[in-house]
Order: sequence, then C-alpha cells, then structure tokens
Amino acid sequence: MNEIFSEKELNPFYKQLKDKILDDIENGKLRHGDKLPSERELAEQYGISRMTARHTLSILEREGIVNRRVGAGTFISNHKIEMDFITFDSFTNTMLGRGLIPSTRVLSVRKILAKPNLANKLKVPSGEEMIAIKRLRMANEKPIAIEESFIPVKFCPNIENLITDSISLYQILEEEYGIVLVKAKQYMHVMFSEESDSKLLGIRSDSACIFQEAVAFDREERELEFSTSITRSDIVKFYTELNLK
Repeated sequence: MNEIFSEKELNPFYKQLKDKILDDIENGKLRHGDKLPSERELAEQYGISRMTARHTLSILEREGIVNRRVGAGTFISNHKIEMDFITFDSFTNTMLGRGLIPSTRVLSVRKILAKPNLANKLKVPSGEEMIAIKRLRMANEKPIAIEESFIPVKFCPNIENLITDSISLYQILEEEYGIVLVKAKQYMHVMFSEESDSKLLGIRSDSACIFQEAVAFDREERELEFSTSITRSDIVKFYTELNLK
C-alpha cells in the first residue's frame, strides 16, 4: 500500500522520507546491505517528485547511511565501526578490540621544519626539525582513515629507519626510545574529502569525513606528538560514555 506524505507536516517531503528510512533502520525493517527502491519507485510510493527522492538519497549518502553503487542501486550501510572518542588508545588496539584485523600502509616518512602553528602545538621553537609520518589505516583490508603524525626529531633520532607497515608507531616510541604516550587532547569536526584523500579512502570526492587533530603527552606532561586524521564517516562512528554522578 502506497504511503503519501502530508503537506500539513512541518517537515519538507525530503525530510519526511529521510525520517521514514531512518525509522525503518531503527526498528529493523531495513538492515545493513538491504537495497532501497529506486528514485522512481520511491517517488511513486510516497507521492513525491523524483528530484525529492534523489535529494533524500544524496543526503543519506553524505551522512553514511546508504551507499549508492553505479548500475546496482542504493544500499543500507549503517553497520559502523564504533570508536571511543574519550579513551586514548592506538588504532591497532581499537580495531583488535572490535574483532577486526588492523593493517597499515606507510604513505610517506619525511623530515620537515616546524612552521609556527605546528611549533606552538608541540611547544618547540619555530623551525624545529620534525619527523612527519603519513599512513593509511585499514580494518579487514578496508581503508578507514588517513593519519599524519609529527614528532620532534630530537625525541626519536633515526626513527625514519624503523617505520614499517607492520609495526605500531607507539610501539617503536616505547621500545626504542622509552617514550610512553599516556594522554591526549583531541578535537574533531566534519570536513569534506579532497580528491587525493578520497582515492586513498575509496570514497567519492567531497564525501563527509571526520577530521581529528590531537596533541599526545608522555608521563612527564611533555607534548610529544601532534597528529591529524581523516576518517570515513560512512563506516565509523565515534561515541563516548559519561558518568553523570
């Protein structure tokens, strides 16, 4: 039986359709991997225009709720990896804790001179020599995030010779340099992926991603690492658990 949306609703038609799809996901009528009707079928079923149906699917895709595959259709993709925003842990440990197989591809390792913004974050003089490590993070061989770490060379001389795909950066810092990072200040916001990052992550250009930056501290409260990451929002969601009393 067709369901016609009401013009008396305060929400526009695209919002009513979006809410209907989200409700169907919440109550189990739609599950991860299920295929949605086509734009034409949605328009006929709900008494809306194809343009409205297309707009709704585009919004759901940008929010990571659906995955639109050329020539195949639109599929529910709400099965996301949960990552704790509060607990400070390595990507490797986080993925293992979710029952996933983590892997890393080192994209570049280079030495740079700290510009004022970076120097300020790590409380070092402008022009300080830094090691910059850029990596692609994966879970079950699927690209998840692009991370870049910046560490003053004086804390980890010759680390560029130790960086490989198969060993954790934090493991190297601890085992080779006696550096244990114990806490971090993190910030996040939504951004849209550029073409080069989109290719690495296997997503469309201008896809919604989660951008994070963090300063990590050692046991002596020294700022040791500044890092940035671009994480796919279609397969990752961040959460936290707070005690109110």
